[in-house]
Amino acid sequence: MATEDTTTTRTRRSAISGSTRRVVGLLVVIAILVVVCVVIVPSMLPNLISATRSNPYVPLLVALFWIMATTAAIAGKRAIASGYLTWSGAATAHIGGTVANRVVPAGVGAAGVFVAALHRGGASNTAAAGVVALWAVAGGLAHASGLLLGVAWLREGWSGLLTVVAVATVVVFAVRFLVRRLAARRAARTPSTVPVVVPAGQPTKLQRVRATAREVVAAVRARPILAVAALGAQLTAALCLATGFALAAEGFGVEISIVVGMAAYLAGTALSAATPTPAGIGSAETALVGALMLAGAGLGEALPVVFLFRAVVLIAPVVAAALMAVAWVGVRLVTAARARRRTARTPHVPHALLPSVVLIVDPEPAPELP
Repeated sequence: MATEDTTTTRTRRSAISGSTRRVVGLLVVIAILVVVCVVIVPSMLPNLISATRSNPYVPLLVALFWIMATTAAIAGKRAIASGYLTWSGAATAHIGGTVANRVVPAGVGAAGVFVAALHRGGASNTAAAGVVALWAVAGGLAHASGLLLGVAWLREGWSGLLTVVAVATVVVFAVRFLVRRLAARRAARTPSTVPVVVPAGQPTKLQRVRATAREVVAAVRARPILAVAALGAQLTAALCLATGFALAAEGFGVEISIVVGMAAYLAGTALSAATPTPAGIGSAETALVGALMLAGAGLGEALPVVFLFRAVVLIAPVVAAALMAVAWVGVRLVTAARARRRTARTPHVPHALLPSVVLIVDPEPAPELP
């Protein structure tokens, strides 16, 4: 009993210390961001205003490609969560998760909203965890692919890009071959040991991670199209945002090609994903500015492009969520008004038992005998 109490106390202390470290780290990052904003933004703001006045279509162009990326992501979530989410549910989960990610860092807010939407659609805890884990794994693969392709293009051009594609293809086929060989050996091997029965209790974090990984692998094996849909949606969304970023750079007069701008965005976004700040604020701007400077742009040219692009991408989900909320309230009000009008137009029909009740309460007087 004493050992269990000691273990529980140590677990609580480690959890508290871990939370404290995360909070302190987040406060340090926020302080650095405040200092950077105070130093850099005032000097960059005149260039941003003049560039926006010269090219007023650039924010609209970025917003258009953000809409395309959001549509691709919603379609991907709808595909992997078929049976649990409708199109409106998938759109609400994605937009709401994007807004929540502005507050809770490292994608935790988006994952929480996604899980809540799946639970609302009837998914169990295990099924919801599997769907969210599949989406997260697809996002990680998309970021890794973007980092490799972007860095290869910025450094070597077509030769580096083709080399990365060839190596990735070889790795995929090798992993697939090894997985099949291991599965065949496990199937041919006869169980020689008695399975160990683990007593029921509170599962540890490692056990939960293993259970979620098994669920994801089982879902992918049963329906490989789910993995293809998730990865395809993540890659399509990333390419749409990369195109918008490259066109914004070209519209502001940065002398780089569209392909180089896309490569800079993919590499910078993948690098910023490693820093757990809310919505990548600070880390994304730094990585994108560095990627544009690596591509040949100057600091004065890169800052307005990055800040305008990030402002549109950060504000657009909030505006979309507000419009969805207003539309939802409007639909509810219109439905309630229609119901009231139908009730007012329907004539009042007395209950079928009302005459009998009246006769019982106030019966007719019996006729007088002559």
